[in-house]
Amino acid sequence: MPTFFTNRLRASDYRVIALYWLLAAPIIGYGYVVQFSWGQAVPAILYNIVLDTAAVYVLVFVILRQLARGHLLHGLLAFVGFAVGSGLLYFFGYELILRDFGPFSFRRLIWGIMHHAQSYGVLGVLMMGKSYFDAQHRLLRVQKAQAESELKTLRAQIDPHFLFNNLNILYALIQQDREEASHFLSCFSSLYRYLIRHRDADLVPLAEELRFAEEYIYLLRHRFGQAYDFQTTLHVAEAELHQRLVVPGTLQVLIENAIKHNRGGDDVPLLVTLDVHSDALTVRNRVAPKRTPTDSTGTGLHNLRERYRLLADAELLVQRDAFFTVTVPLLAQQAVPAIPA
Repeated sequence: MPTFFTNRLRASDYRVIALYWLLAAPIIGYGYVVQFSWGQAVPAILYNIVLDTAAVYVLVFVILRQLARGHLLHGLLAFVGFAVGSGLLYFFGYELILRDFGPFSFRRLIWGIMHHAQSYGVLGVLMMGKSYFDAQHRLLRVQKAQAESELKTLRAQIDPHFLFNNLNILYALIQQDREEASHFLSCFSSLYRYLIRHRDADLVPLAEELRFAEEYIYLLRHRFGQAYDFQTTLHVAEAELHQRLVVPGTLQVLIENAIKHNRGGDDVPLLVTLDVHSDALTVRNRVAPKRTPTDSTGTGLHNLRERYRLLADAELLVQRDAFFTVTVPLLAQQAVPAIPA
């Protein structure tokens, strides 16, 4: 499931922070100028901006994220450390700049924590509200992407063209080779079981996706003969394949994309390579456009890219030169927190 509270500042966050200080700095600065000299006021204003911004970042983008992921103990300990640390920085920082606070004591520490909370409170509330509404917006986008993905999966399950092609192949095999026909039917039914079983899943183990790809490739070979060749290379131990997650149907989209847009032939097959590393999966093929261009809206790759962005805040890398290469991030199970229903 996706992480809706992230610790990465977005461009809109920087704009909100800049606008806040553009409005707040003159008001805060006026108080310093009236009470202290310019030599003290300017460093105090700059320290105020840096300290409060850092405090809001830690509070909203680190501690809140821990709590949102269900790490209550870590979040509470981080909050206590944050409160004490921010109070100390507030007290000693302004003591150094303004020489106005007097000797340090436990009472002064509590005073520093409370006064610093008042100082960054408005910006903190503003950024918390923005973070919440951003999370809601991402949740709605994920729900929309999931609905579109489910519809696409359901369509693939009942696609007459795909279904009839494979039924015709099965019929021919029954006449020629009963044993091969039995294996073909087993792969065909297994492929559909995978689609049905994972139609509501956001992520699946890479091992299962690779098994699905093998069965899908087996069907394609019966359909296209030797026109397309597929080569899978594992650069990790097989046990690790069960600990990495991908969006279900990733390999189907990428393999289908290669076949749809590129020609192959029995004399010069189009080689499609699948390379699995510990953190990424790469699908690569030579660019060999079909003589008759295929109508395409590009929604398959776009939707896949969007699902990775929304579900895991990860990006697909697409490179096109003499070869068309797509690199898919592999997600670790512990890095994908569950979102309560």
